[in-house]
Amino acid sequence: MTRPRRVFALDLGTTKVCCAAADLESTGLRVLGVGEAVSRGVRKGAVIEIDRAAEAVAEAVDMAEQMAGVPIDTAIVGLAGGHITSQNSRGVIAVAAGHREVRDQDVHRAIEAARAVSVPSERRIVHVLPQQYTIDGQEGVRDAVGMAGNRLEVDAHIVTGANTAIQNVVKVVHKAGLDVDDMVLQVLASAEAVVSEDEIERGVVVVDIGGGTSDVAVFSRGSIVHTGVIPVGGNHVTADLAVGLRCDLDTAETVKRSYGHCLQLTLPADAEVTLTPMGYDEPVGVPQRFLAEIIGPRAREMASLIAAEVERAGPAGLFPGGIVLTGGGALLRGFAEVVQQETDLPARVAAPQGVHGMND
Repeated sequence: MTRPRRVFALDLGTTKVCCAAADLESTGLRVLGVGEAVSRGVRKGAVIEIDRAAEAVAEAVDMAEQMAGVPIDTAIVGLAGGHITSQNSRGVIAVAAGHREVRDQDVHRAIEAARAVSVPSERRIVHVLPQQYTIDGQEGVRDAVGMAGNRLEVDAHIVTGANTAIQNVVKVVHKAGLDVDDMVLQVLASAEAVVSEDEIERGVVVVDIGGGTSDVAVFSRGSIVHTGVIPVGGNHVTADLAVGLRCDLDTAETVKRSYGHCLQLTLPADAEVTLTPMGYDEPVGVPQRFLAEIIGPRAREMASLIAAEVERAGPAGLFPGGIVLTGGGALLRGFAEVVQQETDLPARVAAPQGVHGMND
């Protein structure tokens, strides 16, 4: 019996840092332990203070180690933030002479040809993701290895990030005492966890709503066709509430999580939340509909930006699987309905698939 591969993952977000340890089994991931710490030194997905960010990472890793009972010295690290961009590319090669069928080496050469795009010196390629292959004019090939042909083409989606932003993430991880096993675009990791192969085949949009930014990945016909970053996240809603309620950010965050809603008219007219605004000595009752009046415009803005990203990827009819919302910001009540209204696509809040362990 082969021993399952053990993996460690690290998500360095704007709002929180998460670390997880799991065994990769034939039935999926068996989670051994998780750790979470309040993020520090990160703004809009980018590191702004290495020492403080490293402290938060070390806290999360320590919690995950204690829960899992195993040491963590390396991790697959998620990448996100406004510095991430993407483009599509095509690589074309001749199949190696003497072989009238495509081999692994040919596929590798085609992908390398697609990688040879003009990327500014201050950026680096994070992923080259094959979308489809074309062999002697036959399009739509998923697995080219073993097929007969002389000319191999690959359409690929290329994700790039800013060198300095990536280097700073690596520095934070190293300072926390870990090695970087690999780096992966955060929304791709989220998609792997929350959508099925059937949904990716039919066409689906995954939106990972973080604290500072929201990441979008669009899939169609079994492959990724578009990725994008929206510079708005859950912290913007919190900041709006802090201004509208004249309270500090911690109070606004608590109110958002406990009572926040995007749709004003779905709330009872007499429902209130009690808080003490700045400059007041006594608590006051604030109608929950007033909270929704503050939250609603920001939610509609986020939904319209998501709709714009979907439009860039293609007509809405290409994505019958709808929009799958993940990340902490997706838990805002009524947000899925707002997204559905703005995009005219079904929207749901995600739940991880193929994950077991830690029943509590």
